[in-house]
Amino acid sequence: MSGAAAEHVREGIPVLASYCDALGVRAFAEGKDLAADLADSQFAAMAEVCDKPLINLESAASHPCQALADWKTLDDLRVPARGKFVLSWVYHPRALPLAVPSAVVHMAAMRGMDVTVLRPEGFAMPSQVMQKAHAAAERSGGSVQESSDREAAMRGAHVVYAKEWGCTSHYGDNEADAQLRAGLSDWCVRPNWFHAAAADCHFMHCLPVRRNVAVADEVLDGPRCVVKPQAFNRLTAQMAVLHRMLASQGR
Repeated sequence: MSGAAAEHVREGIPVLASYCDALGVRAFAEGKDLAADLADSQFAAMAEVCDKPLINLESAASHPCQALADWKTLDDLRVPARGKFVLSWVYHPRALPLAVPSAVVHMAAMRGMDVTVLRPEGFAMPSQVMQKAHAAAERSGGSVQESSDREAAMRGAHVVYAKEWGCTSHYGDNEADAQLRAGLSDWCVRPNWFHAAAADCHFMHCLPVRRNVAVADEVLDGPRCVVKPQAFNRLTAQMAVLHRMLASQGR
């Protein structure tokens, strides 16, 4: 508090909450300390002092509203509950947070899908994230695994969900991250990724996406791509969340 910041969440959040019936908060990862980001301490501190329904619009370790929209998208597409779901790392010029991939792998595991996290070496999902997904899969009858073998991971896939995230083996070290990802520009989803997938395999991404960096034009503009209806489902998912939360408050 002796620096540039002028207010604290202990005052800021209660004041904001007093203006509304529900409060949505984004608290992005700092990207410096993996354990600290996975603990989601910033969002927890805000939740502790908020006396209104609080919606996580993306925290350091999770993005539940995106996961809800993605689940609805899978249902809309009639993707089998026990279908094969591939969450694939894709190239980005800099490290991005783990919130979306963490939420997505847990969502697919909760749905009972056979989930493969496809990623290059050095970008494995944190053990805490995988343990949570494994626990969800055990309850739902699904499965979760990690792989760096693209051919094997894509074999029979019903969904490939592309997402960028930072190097977990050198988390917070921007120089080491940059060196590791420098040779991974071929992790751009192109049509040839799908030759071993199911005939009706769908492509998903939470948007925004870098064309021809993370995903090729041919995929984004092709018949497999469902990113636009997926994005629209953010609206319907948020409406459902607000309805459920406000109804429980008698509003």
